[in-house]
Amino acid sequence: MSYLNYSSNFQGVVDIFMHNPDRYLPFTQLLAEIMNGESELTKPQREMIALRVSVLNECHYCIGSHRAVLKGLGVDKATLSSVETGASPYPSMAPVLSLATKLTRAPGEVEQGDIATLRTAGWSDQTVEDVINVVSVFNYLNRLVDGFGVKGTTEGFVQGGRMIAERGYSPVVMMVQDKAIE
Repeated sequence: MSYLNYSSNFQGVVDIFMHNPDRYLPFTQLLAEIMNGESELTKPQREMIALRVSVLNECHYCIGSHRAVLKGLGVDKATLSSVETGASPYPSMAPVLSLATKLTRAPGEVEQGDIATLRTAGWSDQTVEDVINVVSVFNYLNRLVDGFGVKGTTEGFVQGGRMIAERGYSPVVMMVQDKAIE
């Protein structure tokens, strides 16, 4: 169920992308690059950031999606729980999740000290940029699915989570690209 008349059967974010593929193709390409591209952050770490952002925004669709992806990547329930509460599953992730929290909740309050904390934990400036990008992309996606009223289903989360865990976000780009060409 969705809030817009034309989207009443939308089950997930891909339905939004497929509704207007020309509009969303550049975004899906950016999403795939941020989540699949080269980074010091592993794919599970990027998904943990996405999960933390989604929890902060209370985006139930995205929470379900990222839990499923992380489960597909072999992340255990205790780690999922710690990320959701803002606790760090690993010492090096503490400043990452802290920046994700601040950038989501109070972006105007991010300061040099927040970045310095990540450097002190051993992260490069490129990784700081990667964190900022993951946070930014998922703040947008949270608002997109919540604005449309997309709720998703457990079955959809499991299926999508498995696909993304196995193949990354590139299949989403390919689906949207194929639809844009039609």
